[in-house]
Amino acid sequence: MTDQRIGPPRRWPWLLSNAGILTVTLIVAGIGISALVEMLLLARSAPDTERAEVQIEALKYGLGFFAAAGAVAALLVAVRRQLLAEHSHDLFERNYRLALQAQAHTETDAAERRVTDLYTKAVEQLGSADAAVRLGGLYALERVAQNNPTQRQTVINVFCAYLRMPYTPPAAMTPVPTGPVTELPLPRTEPTASRDPRLELQVRLTAQRILATHLTLPTDVTSEQVSTLTPTAVQPFWYGLDLDLTGAPLINWKLSRAHLRHADFTSATFSGDAVFSEATFTGDARFDKATFTGDARFDKATFTGDARFDKATFTGDARFDKATFTTNARFGQATFTGDAVFNEAAFTGYAVCGEATFCGDARFSKAAFTSTAWFDKATFTGDAWFDKAAFTGHARFDKAAFTGHARFDKATFTGDAWFGQAAFTGDAWFGQATFTGYARFDKVTFIGDVWFDEAPFSGDRLTMADSRVALHEYRQDAWPYGWRIARGPADGWSWLVHETPAMPS
Repeated sequence: MTDQRIGPPRRWPWLLSNAGILTVTLIVAGIGISALVEMLLLARSAPDTERAEVQIEALKYGLGFFAAAGAVAALLVAVRRQLLAEHSHDLFERNYRLALQAQAHTETDAAERRVTDLYTKAVEQLGSADAAVRLGGLYALERVAQNNPTQRQTVINVFCAYLRMPYTPPAAMTPVPTGPVTELPLPRTEPTASRDPRLELQVRLTAQRILATHLTLPTDVTSEQVSTLTPTAVQPFWYGLDLDLTGAPLINWKLSRAHLRHADFTSATFSGDAVFSEATFTGDARFDKATFTGDARFDKATFTGDARFDKATFTGDARFDKATFTTNARFGQATFTGDAVFNEAAFTGYAVCGEATFCGDARFSKAAFTSTAWFDKATFTGDAWFDKAAFTGHARFDKAAFTGHARFDKATFTGDAWFGQAAFTGDAWFGQATFTGYARFDKVTFIGDVWFDEAPFSGDRLTMADSRVALHEYRQDAWPYGWRIARGPADGWSWLVHETPAMPS
């Protein structure tokens, strides 16, 4: 801190300086003396009867000028004293503020050093071979982040780095319950490495639980109110943080009502169930090549940024009921071994499911696709439910394979609907579906029963060129108006032909 001493200002007005006050005083006194001399000279020339009176008046005027000079000098001195007092007060306040700032800096430096020491010791504990010490390190880091909001992302990064470390659960591990960690049964296997995998499991579950505790939105706070929260040492919810768990082995992951910014789970392995119900991702959420060995629950989740599940593998059921995808949703080449449930999901951006494999049922009932929906070359082994789905943009199912039943009852296709070279092995229902744009079923193969009853098409915007159906006894009203079955050769196939010239594709 700069040494500031109390004293006169460096730049006084000249009038308030010592020389100025003396000069003004002498000028006023000189004027008085001059006036006195003039009046005395006038008194000498005055008559004798008036001379005494004039001399008295001269003395009075002279004394008045001397008194005025003293008053002016006193006034200037008083003004200078006032300015000096104000300057001293301002200087005192400035020095006081500087002292407070210096004290605050000192306290901040001390607090940062203390936080750094705690952080360093906690990180060192995570490297211990003793599971109890590692647990202590996790709780110490949690305390550091809770008491210091500016350090929360750093602590989260440490937790994520720890969970990203390679780990193989015990082979004899029993299914992990979803209850408290303390109730987790330990398998009876001998440790095969320096760290007992049974105890390491406890440490990892604790790290996951701490993340869930502080990233879960309180029940009395909505997503719209999150931005109004002030990070404090009292508020247990940590707002606006990122997760980087690329390639992490995660066990029984549960993050319901989580509120995250960016989340990267690329190539992560979720052993057991993975729960993201009602989670909110304000940034991008990446699950590319992730593996879900149990059920994956994203029901009512909100993805504000891109949601990427390209090449992800869902061994159990994948539930995205009423999920909201504000931008692009990518499930290209994803594999759904169990059921894939997207009922009433809202896709505002692109919905890309090209080359995806649905081994169980694929349920998109009442789903809303605002932009283009891509299901090119997708494989539906189970039943495919798109009943009452709304395709505002284009719907592309080119070369898609429907092994089970395909239900598009009451679906709405506002844009173009492309089913070129698609194969329907099971029954296909398009009853009461609405096609506003072009509906292209060129080279489509129907093996099961097909229904287009009461499905309106705009004008001649329907093409079924080179489409064929298995040789069954179909009712004529099962096909759109103007189309009929032409008997094919004896190989069991028949061809769909148009009785009037169709609009060129």
